[in-house]
Amino acid sequence: MATFQWYTRDLDKGFPGMVADTTMKNIDSYAVEEEAGLEPGDAVILGTAENQVKKVASGSESKVIGVVVHHHKEPTKPYYHQTDTVPVMTFGDIYVTVGEAVKAGDPACIMASTFKWGKTGTNVSGAAYVSGAEANGLARLRLGNNVTVIQQKSE
Repeated sequence: MATFQWYTRDLDKGFPGMVADTTMKNIDSYAVEEEAGLEPGDAVILGTAENQVKKVASGSESKVIGVVVHHHKEPTKPYYHQTDTVPVMTFGDIYVTVGEAVKAGDPACIMASTFKWGKTGTNVSGAAYVSGAEANGLARLRLGNNVTVIQQKSE
């Protein structure tokens, strides 16, 4: 008699830059401007030329337009090289690595010292966390003009 092998109930929820669900979303294509490249989950701003983006840096935290989306391909370092086409989510739910503990409902910010996602620093307009995470963990981020976070009650 064969025995059934139960799969774990608590699989990893995703990885940085993974689209969190199939509801409404907007993903635009850009070219990577800078030689340093981009990683999935990075916050990005518009580049110096049309249709280009670059990673958020000092003084540009308030200009975030979206998050780099993970697209399955052969892994490289950086994941997206200069001039690569890169998908950027500007509306919808996406997983990001946070630099500090956050909880559902916290406004999304770019931390000044590290330029990582967090709840302190420069607020990203229209963005909030749908699920929380510990520092260096994976949180679900909602991007959009009218951010509504519905939190499930734990019994």
